[in-house]
Amino acid sequence: MQLENLERLLSAKRLDTYYRLFNGEKNDAIEYYQLNIKISEALYPLLANLEIVLRNSIHQSFTKRFGTENWFETLEYQDLIDQIKIANSKIIKNRQVPNCDKIVAELTFGFWTSLFNKQYARLLWRPLMFSFKELDDKNKHRDKIAYSLNQVRKFRNRVFHYEPICNDLSALKINYNNMIDVLNWLDKDLVTWTLSNQDFDYLYNKAIELRKI
Repeated sequence: MQLENLERLLSAKRLDTYYRLFNGEKNDAIEYYQLNIKISEALYPLLANLEIVLRNSIHQSFTKRFGTENWFETLEYQDLIDQIKIANSKIIKNRQVPNCDKIVAELTFGFWTSLFNKQYARLLWRPLMFSFKELDDKNKHRDKIAYSLNQVRKFRNRVFHYEPICNDLSALKINYNNMIDVLNWLDKDLVTWTLSNQDFDYLYNKAIELRKI
């Protein structure tokens, strides 16, 4: 495809980030743009498993703590209740009957990560602690976990909104390692299985080569 068409379709402004990385060498920049997409794609197995396992682990812990799989009906925080109502509405809008499994799946990643915020600690932190079966007790600090999850959430949103994640390769590696750490806290075997289904390291090294770092 001709460069002029790419700039028209993708917008020159969007490509400008890559042009600046390669000092105006547009062919190299376009190749790096495509590599950014491939690296984002390579992160999907890790992001998907982390999100699904996190919410399921929290759900299981809350079910045990509150004595019901419909634990979300016992919450007393209005902002969380509002998000649950929104999830219910979406399920009904799709002409489905709300139930526990559907609500857990419909609630956003932002909902699950926000549960670790300080304002909910009095009632929620104790059951949340048991969501991370692989994390030893001395490292189960709410603020540390909340920070790591918040970083995952921000990075996930960048990936899912097709933003540049390879402009800072050091930051990319930090974010990647942070996601591995969180998944390790949940289940170490799952990390091995997840990493066998992606080629991030190969693509990351290719990005280093292209950038000549």
